[in-house]
Amino acid sequence: MLLRKCSIFTFCMLLLTGCLEKEIVDDVNIETVEGFDLVSGDDVMGTFLIPIYQADKSISNETFSAVANLNRNLLSELQKKSSAPIVNGSLEVVLFNKDLAEKGILKLVDALQRDASIGTGLYLSIVDGQVKEILEGNYGTEGTGSYLANLIKHNIERRDVPTTNLHVFLSDYYQKGKDPNLPYIKLVDGKVMIVGAVVIKGGKLTTIVPNKQLFYFKFLVDEYTDGVLSIKLPNKEEYVALRSIKTKRKVKVKWKNGEPQFHVHLKMDGVVREYSGGKVDPKKIEEFQKAFEEDLEKKSTELIASFQKENVDPVGFGYEAKSRKRGFDFKKWEEQYPNVKIKITSEVRIIGTGITE
Repeated sequence: MLLRKCSIFTFCMLLLTGCLEKEIVDDVNIETVEGFDLVSGDDVMGTFLIPIYQADKSISNETFSAVANLNRNLLSELQKKSSAPIVNGSLEVVLFNKDLAEKGILKLVDALQRDASIGTGLYLSIVDGQVKEILEGNYGTEGTGSYLANLIKHNIERRDVPTTNLHVFLSDYYQKGKDPNLPYIKLVDGKVMIVGAVVIKGGKLTTIVPNKQLFYFKFLVDEYTDGVLSIKLPNKEEYVALRSIKTKRKVKVKWKNGEPQFHVHLKMDGVVREYSGGKVDPKKIEEFQKAFEEDLEKKSTELIASFQKENVDPVGFGYEAKSRKRGFDFKKWEEQYPNVKIKITSEVRIIGTGITE
């Protein structure tokens, strides 16, 4: 009896294993980066990057390119050029060139979110120039895919790029009252570098935030755990740099004549990293704090004014207003937003002076 049960169990297991599709790593091409360039009209050139692991443990890159209308058609065309099936289970980064982003990237992003083999931690980025040119280069020792993913990751975790990935992008896109943003990269002297961020509205690139405004942009849309802000002291030829340790943004909304008014309060704790003057004493610390507060308020106000002028809302003021008022009218909000009153105040606390102490 026991032998019969064991035989039936083994037979069932054999049947079940036949239902699984097997893919041997050595028998497939695993892509790590996808890139898309606008060619003309609705035609898009897709470039897929495959890492090739050499016997000496080095990594080279192979790229496949094809022109089609949609992501799935591109993959079909590229499969015809590959000696092994192309699979995207290890996809780390997807790049879109600026011309394509201005026309719209939502169809391509939609194809990514519907693919169950792709993780939502995937990084998206916009490229100033041709994506194909970037993917045909070699960067770092761990392969171009890992290099680009690590470039974006460390700039999110330790520098001025707001937190982003496929999940965050889609969440912001479908969230009424907030527009998503993505890193903006460029090939400069043979090196890939982040040159700012872009704001996407309606699936299209609408606004570019340059590097010089990126600190203030991240402060408004995200939280810092690290970062450096350098300013020139008023009426002096002295410069001071503050390393941000912790930041917090608080938004208050009040209503006047049926129109929302916003008060954004920015708080930052930091340590003096550099100072071009002499010794730092308590009086100097007060001077630094005041100068940083004035700088934060001025630059943040200017940045938000530019967003209102272009009618984009990456900070999420519409979302903040909606969450505080039942029956919030978004059609009316679209007309109100460019002229709505937004006040910025700040509080900077220097908790250390580093080696100058």
